[in-house]
Amino acid sequence: MATDRAAAGPGAWTAVAGHPLAALALVAIGALGLCALTPVPTDRAALVLRLGQPVRVINAAADRSRGDGLALHVPVIEQVIWLDRRQQTTTAGDTVITTRDGQPLAVNAALVWRVGDPLRFYQALGTPDRAAGPLRAILASVLRQQLARADQAGVLALARGEGAGALRKAFMQDIAGYGVAVTDLSLTRVVLPDGAPLDAGIARMTTRAEAQAAAISAEGHRAAQVIRADAEARAGQIYAASFGADPEFHDFYRAMQSYDAAFAQKGSHTTLVLSPDNAYLRQFRGKAP
Repeated sequence: MATDRAAAGPGAWTAVAGHPLAALALVAIGALGLCALTPVPTDRAALVLRLGQPVRVINAAADRSRGDGLALHVPVIEQVIWLDRRQQTTTAGDTVITTRDGQPLAVNAALVWRVGDPLRFYQALGTPDRAAGPLRAILASVLRQQLARADQAGVLALARGEGAGALRKAFMQDIAGYGVAVTDLSLTRVVLPDGAPLDAGIARMTTRAEAQAAAISAEGHRAAQVIRADAEARAGQIYAASFGADPEFHDFYRAMQSYDAAFAQKGSHTTLVLSPDNAYLRQFRGKAP
């Protein structure tokens, strides 16, 4: 009986081979089976469309190391759209903005991004190669809005990386729901609109700062003069009041100050020749031991 099955097998295949349509059907079924198996690499996500509508995502997990392998889809009826999940860089191009203090500047920014949510990304932006244009336009709009609120010094600080979190937050708010994961956003270029360096702008900032410092110094000098004059007036009042209270002590005190200035100064070579009964020495009369 085994011999009969062995003999029947080749006969069956011969019978199929003898019918061209059956052979073509087998070939077509095999080809469709191969087309239904889709290898999915770790750096891509596969969005399956059925009659133009997305039905599922292959390798949609954030952990891309678990998404590679083979995936099944129905040939002809279902179409596979590939989305590159690697990091990409998009620049805004030179965007002219006017700062809060009226300084026009040409700025450029670099956005580092990748596909975060494949389904939302495809619905909002299409494929990654078509997303650069819309992302560039959104980035330029955010730059105009955010940098117009800063002065020139603030924009220069932002170019050094200070306060970039606010700019990134504003951009993220504008692309919420787009399925884009932002890795980095920073200014890469800040120049005057004609391409000249910022020396002239920095010189204007320095001149303005010096003028402000001079104004503050003048105000401080004026305030010091007012305080000094008020202190001297109060000292005069106290001095006059003390003179009225004890004129004799006041006369003695003034004489002591004069003696100190005349005789007790270190390094002085002044010589005074006075008679004992000189009026200048009145405070010493009768004081000798």
